[in-house]
Amino acid sequence: MRAPRSPWPYVVFTGLTFSTGALVSKALVDEGVDAVLIAGVPFALAGIIGIALALVGAGIPREAVLPAAALGVANSTMPAVFINLGFETLPAGLVTLLIASSPVMTAVTAHFFFADERLRTLKLVGLALSVIGVAVLAVGSGGSDEEAQWGGVALVLIGVSAAGISAVPARMLAVRFGAARIFGVQLLAAGLVAMAAMPVAGRPVSVEGGWTVWYLIGLALLSFTALAGFRSMMAANEVGTTGQVSVIGYLLPIFGVIGGALVFDEAITTSVLFGGALILGGVIVLGLGSSAQPVDEPEPVAPA
Repeated sequence: MRAPRSPWPYVVFTGLTFSTGALVSKALVDEGVDAVLIAGVPFALAGIIGIALALVGAGIPREAVLPAAALGVANSTMPAVFINLGFETLPAGLVTLLIASSPVMTAVTAHFFFADERLRTLKLVGLALSVIGVAVLAVGSGGSDEEAQWGGVALVLIGVSAAGISAVPARMLAVRFGAARIFGVQLLAAGLVAMAAMPVAGRPVSVEGGWTVWYLIGLALLSFTALAGFRSMMAANEVGTTGQVSVIGYLLPIFGVIGGALVFDEAITTSVLFGGALILGGVIVLGLGSSAQPVDEPEPVAPA
């Protein structure tokens, strides 16, 4: 079966899998499973499977191993760990709305590296709207522990920034080596780094009350969403611009807010609606200001 040459099927599928993974992560964190462990184990398992698939197929170029591993830390470990830490103090709906601001970082970074991704007036307007939306969400997050709420927002934004900035090298590597050949290395490195950091950070491997079958099922589901989602996202990078691929961020709030209300009984407040509308409006404007057609090979340009 011939792979799609348009990024949009990959973008929609990636958004669905990542949204599912976010809700499962929130459920496990609420049950006491460590936030870093939730990132490390699924990434490592997905990475082993991805490497096996690559070796059976086209193979893994030796010169791609180190760049793909570094990408795994920047594009997978950091976003997953910091966002999962945010789940410890923030509701799922708010976290996914904050994640939707990642196209802002992608647009700004891509401006300096790709000739087909220069910032235009529409992109700057979208940037401003999204930043204001994040501020509204942060101020309106509320809660009994205001310091913890603000800390959670800061952690999520660190993860979101890492994901947005690393979208640029993700596109470069996907075009150069092919998504199928490198995503397994990317995920395995991401998982191993996260698990290696656990004892250093004093994060617990055990769960209060012991591990249950449902926890293991949750980790298995996260492994699938990581395997399918990152493979799909890297494939989108092969045929689309970073601006087009960043549209994945549009889908996460839709399922995050709805899922948070249905699964976790989270309130949909005025600040969530208003801040979320600003962020979504901003990323849509960013999308309108992006190039409709990707170039075959990304050509770096000197920073303005």
